[in-house]
Amino acid sequence: MNVKLIAAIAALGLASGFANAASVIGTAQGSFSNLSSCDYTGGDRDCRITASANGANTQVEWGSQHSTMDFVNPSKLTAVDLDINAQTNAYGVKLGQLDWYNSATLRLNNSLDVLGVKWTMAVNFTTPAGPDANGGEPFSLTIKNPINPTGDSIYGFELTDLANLGNSFSLSGITVNNLRYQVADGTGSGTSFLDTSSRMGKTYWYNDELNYSSLYVVADFTAPTTPVPEPETYALMLAGLGLLGFMARRRKQKDA
Repeated sequence: MNVKLIAAIAALGLASGFANAASVIGTAQGSFSNLSSCDYTGGDRDCRITASANGANTQVEWGSQHSTMDFVNPSKLTAVDLDINAQTNAYGVKLGQLDWYNSATLRLNNSLDVLGVKWTMAVNFTTPAGPDANGGEPFSLTIKNPINPTGDSIYGFELTDLANLGNSFSLSGITVNNLRYQVADGTGSGTSFLDTSSRMGKTYWYNDELNYSSLYVVADFTAPTTPVPEPETYALMLAGLGLLGFMARRRKQKDA
């Protein structure tokens, strides 16, 4: 085997043990639309879509703690803007976020027993480029607002929606998988959790009265790695490096 071939094998062995790390940079947004099954018109409303610090149509409010005035300390569900900045391999990267404060509101009629709203997620990636670096998915949510002191529940966090979101965009050289929901309990007097036992056929997010909670849509971003060489390849690599050193010394001795 000639020296050049051994050197090439040695270089291949050195390069093959490293992962191809890549940056993933983008943004994620959400908005609400399509309120249903509640009074959102006129002067005596019990639900509405409004603006927040995240922009127009990014907050749903329902209920009031006043018997005659609308939206006095109502329950609030907010779609949060996110900056995505990760280095592969990256696990549990946030692609969507909802913040929920569940107020102990009055329910003066049955119109607030159950209400519906659509949450539309959008993701936009600037790095890496891809065949389709922008995607999104609408989530049809149902908010159950029982008589206090029982906490509220939000249904509609389905695995099908996660699969659709994952299929809505593609990034060059990056694999996006394991999309999932996570809930983080916040401050307040109660607790919150995500129930995946599919009561009533759907996964739901529960939150006690007077409690804060956040729900995240997260995913894993991985880059392909070059296979690690077999031990025999390392042995050949070391032999090649040794031979290269020997030949270099021989040349120096001849030149001298």
